[in-house]
Amino acid sequence: MDNDYMNILISERKNRVWQLEKLIISMNISSEMHKTFCAFLAEKVLQQLEKGAVSKKIQCIINSELCVGYGLYMHEFNSKKITNDIMNWWENN
Repeated sequence: MDNDYMNILISERKNRVWQLEKLIISMNISSEMHKTFCAFLAEKVLQQLEKGAVSKKIQCIINSELCVGYGLYMHEFNSKKITNDIMNWWENN
């Protein structure tokens, strides 16, 4: 595999992470959510999407990361809507 092709693949992946991060930020899940956490969440979710994860798995990741990783309570966000928005983004990109 040549370097130009590898650079293209890396660039495309970075772009997908960035697009997903922007989507997560636009959801305004928490007004105090740090951009670095959104980037982390985008990366984690994208890894699973690339492996073929279904929406139930993505929803579990979102619940876990927002509750355990970020300290939100389940009633503070709608994981089903977040998951649906992410799955729609994934299917349309």
